[in-house]
Amino acid sequence: MKTGKWLLAVVVATGVLLSPYSEVTAAQGVSIQGVAIKKSETKKLADLDAKIVEAAKKSLRQLAGKDVELIDSVSIYDNKIFIRTKEKEDKGNVVLDQKTGKVLSASIYISKDKADPKLIELALNSLKEVDPAQTFEIEKVMKMTSYDDKSSEVVSSSVQGKNFGVTISGGEVEFASVSYQKSEWNADIKKKGEREFTAATGRTMEVSSMGRYKDKGRDMWYVVGKNGQSSIDIGFKTGKVWSVSDYQATGKTDKVALTEKNAVSYASAFAKKVFNIDLKGYKAKKVPDFPVYEMTKKGAPTVVIDFNSNKIVTSMSIKPVNGIRN
Repeated sequence: MKTGKWLLAVVVATGVLLSPYSEVTAAQGVSIQGVAIKKSETKKLADLDAKIVEAAKKSLRQLAGKDVELIDSVSIYDNKIFIRTKEKEDKGNVVLDQKTGKVLSASIYISKDKADPKLIELALNSLKEVDPAQTFEIEKVMKMTSYDDKSSEVVSSSVQGKNFGVTISGGEVEFASVSYQKSEWNADIKKKGEREFTAATGRTMEVSSMGRYKDKGRDMWYVVGKNGQSSIDIGFKTGKVWSVSDYQATGKTDKVALTEKNAVSYASAFAKKVFNIDLKGYKAKKVPDFPVYEMTKKGAPTVVIDFNSNKIVTSMSIKPVNGIRN
């Protein structure tokens, strides 16, 4: 995953200093996956190098089109500096690398009246594809900048409302999600989600939210448990289970749960039981700094797996060869 994007996801989704790695996004409303929480260090803005402060201000100025005042207290976590703005309406965040002083991501809310009308139209059209029966009222727009591992700038926007979120980048919709009130939940999908989650993990899931999301190649129902610690993704068209996550599983997550060499063997039983996939012949590649492994085999679906420190699978998702999950 690109560094800037996951940092931006943390700030947008949680406001908590976690180190996530997940296909799930903020708009989906699901708790982000992460390694064990570390204690963050707090400093005064005046204690930072002036060049770092100016870099933060510049990145927000470019997004907001005006100077933005920063709060006096900043947080430092995992060699990343997190700085927030003072404004109540135009809330903004900047994440910088503590060692280099480079901006990794920045985001700020702007008035929907100041947003590009074409952006708003694109967002509304994408939401109608998710749920044609609903009327969507946009409440706020977030402008975002992140940097990939090659320092290339990625500019995007997040259009948000009471029960939806749309992410747009390069004039295209990357992600659109609609959540539903309990009275509007699809009863059949709720039952299936509960049943399949229990069959996969042996645990029960107390459903707290449900919705539908679409992005490039995916069209899913998502069913989420209490506190976002459990979830299951079900294809909207096929009814197929594509992802199961259980972060209540015993043990804490950490960065060195398994080596690539033996990760496949620890995941095999879960893959066979839940997705009927034989991992024989698969090769695992660990995502740097996270207990996440991408397992691949030529001509076979890609399997993405999280483990905890007890070598227990806490999340597994499947991506078919054609990339289509619906």
